[in-house]
Amino acid sequence: MSITDQLLELVFQYSYWGLFGATALGLFGLPVPDEVLLTAAGYLISRGSMHLGWTMLAAVGGSVVGMSASYWLGRSLGLALLRRFGKRFGLTDKRLERHEKLVERWGQAVVLIGYFVPGLRHMTALLCGVGKRSYASFLFHTALGALLWTSVYELAGSLLGEHWRDVATVVNRDSVMLLTGAAVLSATALIWKRMFGARS
Repeated sequence: MSITDQLLELVFQYSYWGLFGATALGLFGLPVPDEVLLTAAGYLISRGSMHLGWTMLAAVGGSVVGMSASYWLGRSLGLALLRRFGKRFGLTDKRLERHEKLVERWGQAVVLIGYFVPGLRHMTALLCGVGKRSYASFLFHTALGALLWTSVYELAGSLLGEHWRDVATVVNRDSVMLLTGAAVLSATALIWKRMFGARS
């Protein structure tokens, strides 16, 4: 049984707590197929096996906990230690610099974009912590991003019905749909920044 199947079994068996735990671990940076789990939850909602409100609370809550843990880890380690130990996990200086530029350019609005770009969402939380950016602002953007992100995939699961597993194939091959979604979110973040400024 694959890790994905084991995690799906966890969600099917423990429903809200399973989804909360798996989402928190995934957003912290562990290799959890978050999008697949959220889509499965959407399917269960459409069947009446899970309640929409509780499912959203579990998914958004887990996301906020996982992202907050990454934020505080980055804030505790600092950039020097992150550069030193990050290399052991494939976090090269080049990759760090690329993500730092994104955070500098977009401010904490990059957290919204990051949810829809695998790999980026973990880095934005770490770097916001490293930069000692306002946690209140980070928490706001994290919660809003989590609400949008979980809603998209749970809605997809509800609409796909028995074909909800097809989302795994879509996510794994970086489909045009995901890239388009990222582009839309980028535009939204730009508008948000122009309207309210880069608050940190």
